[in-house]
Amino acid sequence: MRERIIAGVLALGLASAVMAEPAMAQEKASVGYYPGALISMPVLVASEKKFFEKNGLAVELVPVASGPAMTSAVASGSVTFVNNSWDNLILAVDKGLPVRAVAGSTVKVPFALLVRSGIALPHQAEGYPGVVKDLVGKNWGVLALGVSVHFMAQTILTDAGYKVSDVTFLAVGLPNTARPALQRGTVDTYLSIEPLLSIAAASKEAVVVVDLSKNQGPKVFHDLGYNGWWASTSTIKDKPEVVARFGKALEESYCWFSKPENLDEVVGLMKKYVKVPDLPDEAFKTMVKGLLPTFGPEITPRTIDTWAQLLVDNKQLAAAKTRKDVVADSARESFRCP
Repeated sequence: MRERIIAGVLALGLASAVMAEPAMAQEKASVGYYPGALISMPVLVASEKKFFEKNGLAVELVPVASGPAMTSAVASGSVTFVNNSWDNLILAVDKGLPVRAVAGSTVKVPFALLVRSGIALPHQAEGYPGVVKDLVGKNWGVLALGVSVHFMAQTILTDAGYKVSDVTFLAVGLPNTARPALQRGTVDTYLSIEPLLSIAAASKEAVVVVDLSKNQGPKVFHDLGYNGWWASTSTIKDKPEVVARFGKALEESYCWFSKPENLDEVVGLMKKYVKVPDLPDEAFKTMVKGLLPTFGPEITPRTIDTWAQLLVDNKQLAAAKTRKDVVADSARESFRCP
């Protein structure tokens, strides 16, 4: 009898301790993401799988249409965290905008060069750089002139031994306007991200000839981070706990979606945010699986140095910036899942 009473008292005490343990206070934060784009997957998964909530963040996801809009949103304070490319960050800091990177998002450049159907590719089997010979004298489509994607396309050309003047670069906008330009033959190539790459392959409208995410193309782009997550300098200074919680949630998101056994659930989550009616289910799954290795939360010095040098070479930046110039001290330089 005495033993039962003692056991009951201990159980009651344990239950009381559990009930008394306070839940982590939720800090509010807003996070910009690109609607209809897989490149924002880390925060979409973090939201759906409640990694933000687990780490004490009440997050509002805010759709933002473009990189410049992301920069404006975080610099003005209307959004706490945004997803944007490293070249845009370097230029923003150079202009004196109060922004810094707080976490990485990609560890590979998620672009590939599409060539429209109807273009003869006798050197395609050679891969890069041989296949570039087939594209000399052609119209190369890019998002816009004078931006990083334009410079990347130029590097693919010049690294293969040709001059920028050997082709004509035309600005055709985002993939939704680039696709009709390829279909009409206005441009012969386009440097794109998913889902246009998979759509073009499935429809046989175009073929990928240089996939930077698979370390094809110029060595300077091999295993190179492309974009990450920024915050304002005031958020970093005044709310370090919010920044730390955001980074931890992204790391947990990355470690979860990187596990092969979670692939089907990841695909299901992405279908909720990225509608691609042109892709059959299996092709959509293949696309998501192929993108997973491009993500990672670290920001290496080489990543920042490379993009800064690309901007200097193209006369967009007077002097190179380093990682310390544009990245918060708290951001990880390397990361491995536990």
